[in-house]
Amino acid sequence: MQIRWWLTVGMVLAGGVLWAQGPRGGGMGASAAWMKYQDKLSPVKDYTVTTVMEVEGQAVTSKMFKLGQKVRMEIAMQGMQSVTLLDPEADGGKGASYVLMPMMKTYMKMPVPPDAAAKADDADVKIEELGKEDVDGVACSKRRVTITDNGRAMVMTLWSSPKAKDMPVKMEMTEPTRVVIKFKDYDFTKPAADLFTLPADYKAMDMGGMMMGR
Repeated sequence: MQIRWWLTVGMVLAGGVLWAQGPRGGGMGASAAWMKYQDKLSPVKDYTVTTVMEVEGQAVTSKMFKLGQKVRMEIAMQGMQSVTLLDPEADGGKGASYVLMPMMKTYMKMPVPPDAAAKADDADVKIEELGKEDVDGVACSKRRVTITDNGRAMVMTLWSSPKAKDMPVKMEMTEPTRVVIKFKDYDFTKPAADLFTLPADYKAMDMGGMMMGR
């Protein structure tokens, strides 16, 4: 499996399904717009949830922690472990994301573009109510969400459940490839703050170095 796909998996799960399009998609503006929509959907800001993503014939199970706007995603696949951190408060408020490789005790930093917040404000979010539908026996509200950013539209279908405090229980996108994410076992207690910080004994590595390590 290519390291680029591995990194994309982390970004999909941590930043929302919009990251599935990778560098060809709407980018940080659309991802930030999605996070704003998620905040509007439910007042819950702190939680832990297990996610199962199906893409290109593979299923990836991971665990996501959210504390305010900070996100931690833990993935184990094909004998490898990866942790993705999204921290909008890093670099003096500029924001950054980090991909950690625990086996090598290394991390790669990916700074957030300086205009990401502006793009999030510029992105157009359209929500269409599609009625009620059960997901795995759970009654849900079904919506079609279209986020247009930088001239590109991304469409997803979202199922949210009152039993999960109106948080998503399923998300689906069909372009450029079909991606389905299910959210299970929500825990609404506040995660520990140290889960969202870089370990002191990890060393920074650039993309070239991480690919050599892979």
